[in-house]
Amino acid sequence: MSIFQKPSRHQFIVTSCVLVWIFIVNVAAIALGIAGWPLFFVTIFFFALGADMKNVPSIFAGGTLGLIAALGLHAGTFGLAPSLGLLGAFSVSIAIVLAVIILGGTVCPVACNNVAFAYLTVATVNFEAITPALIGYQMAVFWVGGAIILGGSLAAAAIGGKIAGAGAHAPEAAAKEE
Repeated sequence: MSIFQKPSRHQFIVTSCVLVWIFIVNVAAIALGIAGWPLFFVTIFFFALGADMKNVPSIFAGGTLGLIAALGLHAGTFGLAPSLGLLGAFSVSIAIVLAVIILGGTVCPVACNNVAFAYLTVATVNFEAITPALIGYQMAVFWVGGAIILGGSLAAAAIGGKIAGAGAHAPEAAAKEE
């Protein structure tokens, strides 16, 4: 088995259309000054989870939980720090957040999942800078931008499929006309 494969014409056209859309969104996000990581994770998880529409609720619910958990972790840590010390406050706060995500996965896997962990992790990279406004901004970028990039990717794939399908029938039609 080779690590490389030759894509079919159909795969190449569909993938190229999706590539163009994701490129446009990347350039637009930069041009508009949008910190785009929350929206780009939507497509990363969509494709990593098999490009299956049934996973979309888990992506959006998990991402939302992850961002809320980041805010809760920050609020808990700095809210409890005066009485428990920073390490004690962080320990209590992270225990609660992890319990919600891990144990919650047995009850509500649509939200308590690996997507929640990823959003929590990236949102807390610059832990001291977390504010409700920042998380609110990231949530808006996640929901609006995520819907735009994912919806556009699906539309681009559909357009690519039609282009590929139309091109596939052209030689047959030309042969029948002769």
